[in-house]
Amino acid sequence: MHKGAEQTRTMLQSDMGIRHESVVDHGAEEIANALPGKHCVYSSLRTSLQRYGVNMAEAELFMLCGSMCAEYGGNLKRFGPEKYPEQLQEMAASGGPVIRVEPWVEGISNETDLLRVLTSGYGTMLHTSSTALTYHDVYVKNYPRGHVIELCGLDLQERTAQVNDSFLLDSSGHAMTYVGSARLDDLMQGIIEYAWLVEQPVPLSPRELHAACAYHIRQYVTGEKVATDQHVKRGDAGYRAFAGDFHLLEDMEDQEFRTHCHEIYYNLRLGSALHLTDYTADYCRLHQATLGPQAQHVIELAQALYADWHKLNLHIYKTGLQLRKHRMPEITERALHLIERQREMLEELMILAEQASE
Repeated sequence: MHKGAEQTRTMLQSDMGIRHESVVDHGAEEIANALPGKHCVYSSLRTSLQRYGVNMAEAELFMLCGSMCAEYGGNLKRFGPEKYPEQLQEMAASGGPVIRVEPWVEGISNETDLLRVLTSGYGTMLHTSSTALTYHDVYVKNYPRGHVIELCGLDLQERTAQVNDSFLLDSSGHAMTYVGSARLDDLMQGIIEYAWLVEQPVPLSPRELHAACAYHIRQYVTGEKVATDQHVKRGDAGYRAFAGDFHLLEDMEDQEFRTHCHEIYYNLRLGSALHLTDYTADYCRLHQATLGPQAQHVIELAQALYADWHKLNLHIYKTGLQLRKHRMPEITERALHLIERQREMLEELMILAEQASE
């Protein structure tokens, strides 16, 4: 937790039974000292489920959401998992917790909608624009990004919200947590969607998790699931199409080239290649007992692949800064080689997961 963060405290507790201007989730106090996560979507899910008795690791939630199936629709600035609501739908369809998502409609949605879902009895999450998160300068001063936090309480008189941000990435790349207050009016300016558990979540058995993991990896490998937009490619095909378009950067103006290299770097770092390999290793470590001794080989493949993606990604970032457009063919070749290794790694995990789910 960064300096200035405050632990969640009970607000107007004595009045809560009489008037509903304020509500607080007392369970939020238990996560005040929780370790920061690796990604906002899966860390917010993790802590929310934890407070209702379901302990799931981020890697398990990543697999359950089918988030390895990154999507590419031809815009080099946009590459990564499905949109937030679709990931949650995949999780529910795979036997995971059922979470309802509602869009925030400007001029129609307001704090009473947030109060309604908070009082429904289960965890609430907000998908917001980062610039609305005015409790930390890193969000205010940087380029707007989508970000997911938990909403733990509201004080409508003071116009504040109690939030849990379990993946606050500072300017140095260090992940922290923030559990404390946020200005409600600022927050509502940036909400994209709000989501909440609709029922008491139930733990999944290792066999059920492995079945879901294998199912989603098969989608990654085969492109089994057809995207709504026929121009969008998913999984292995999405990665290959993304890298295949790197040559387009060679003809860009300098500033456009630099911007695109930065966005490619960002998208590979958060949500796609680096998270996929990191979570694959984590998942195998968690389930070595049921996946069998071959899981160790997948861990080693994932660790080596993570290191090589990290090196290539830094190379892409520096290439943008240095305006070395002539490097793009070599970068493309290296990326396609890593994508092939990534497919082989996931195929190996898919076989182990299928066997463990029987």
